[in-house]
Amino acid sequence: MAGEVIVVVFPSRSVLTKALDHLKTMREFEFEHAAIVAKANSGEVVVLDDNVGPDEGGIAGGTLGAAMAALGLVQLGALALPGLGPIIALGAGALVGGLVGNVTGRFAANLLDLGYKHEQIDVLAERLKAGHPALVLSVKDVHHAMPLLQRELTPYKAELIERLRADGGV
Repeated sequence: MAGEVIVVVFPSRSVLTKALDHLKTMREFEFEHAAIVAKANSGEVVVLDDNVGPDEGGIAGGTLGAAMAALGLVQLGALALPGLGPIIALGAGALVGGLVGNVTGRFAANLLDLGYKHEQIDVLAERLKAGHPALVLSVKDVHHAMPLLQRELTPYKAELIERLRADGGV
């Protein structure tokens, strides 16, 4: 992760959503990545982030690969084959293209490391109270972002605005 991480804890999910919407409209505040960490009453921790996972990469890659293979075979003249030839050729091409695209998409998604360190999130999640979600922001300039966040998130009753340490503590 390139930037530094700031954690903001809110009294409720609806307040966090409104605050995030407000932050996204501000021109003077830029963040690289965002995640929401919440703890349910049962103790289960939910993390919503902006990463593309292997499953999502596989679906996107497989769809694109199937379409490109089918269109490529059409371009090469597969529609001119006699009888069921075009259907078999396009089906086989789409199948192979989808499989190759799926593997490629999964591989590419695994190479992208846009997220936060799992250890940081685990330590943060242990400290969260149920019903008090945290917004985790990766910013380039923490010295510019901290005062801006403290000023802009006061109306949203942010309970905590702190820089996240490498060990997950605030």
